Formats: sequence, C-alpha cells, structure tokens
Amino acid sequence: MTMNRQSSAYHQQLENVTDLTTLPDISDDTIVSCLRERFLTDNIYTALNSSALVALNPHKYVPSNADSVLFKYAAEYRNTSDQKIPLPPHIFQLANNAYYHMRRTTQDQCILLRFVFFFF
Repeated sequence: MTMNRQSSAYHQQLENVTDLTTLPDISDDTIVSCLRERFLTDNIYTALNSSALVALNPHKYVPSNADSVLFKYAAEYRNTSDQKIPLPPHIFQLANNAYYHMRRTTQDQCILLRFVFFFF
C-alpha cells in the first residue's frame, strides 16, 4: 500500500514537531496529521511531554532502533554539559530516564504500554 504525501510547508512543519504539546493548534486532526507525517519519514517516536511518549509501530526495521542509537541515549543522559544538543524523543530515552531516576532516588518507576490500532 503506497501512501500519498502532499509536499507543503505545513506538512514539513508537522514532521518536525517532536513534542505534541508544542503544536500550535491541538485538535484530533492536527495530532493525527503530525503523527502521520512523522510516521511517513520513519520518525516513529513523538513526545507527549517530558515523561510520555507516543510510539507507532512501522512494521519494519527502522535504523533509529539500532544498538548504536541506544548508546547515544545513554551518553546523552550522563552528559551534564550546558551545550548538549537534546536527541529526539525515543523509547531508549524514556527507559534511561526511568532507570536512572530509580537509581538516583530509590523510588520505583513504571512504564505503561498501551496498544491502540488504527491505520492511516
């Protein structure tokens, strides 16, 4: 199945949104359009704030799930420099944050997974 994709500044803007809370117009249509544009460029992870993540299953291998990417997120967490450039949202980032917060505070952490099926 081939997905038709319009090339416009608006679609490009939606593709670059990494956190849904920063959308200028928060509506069901805008959120779905943003997730769709990101999905079409293999950006399957989108933040919902600093502690929530939307992940879309691409049903294929995506390079952003490679072991080398995991090491980048582990290094990002340990980097306390003011000049660090934040990496895009990712499940590795969410897991690192939960794990290291648990180690630092000795408080239990929970990652909730919910599966919802819909097709573009």
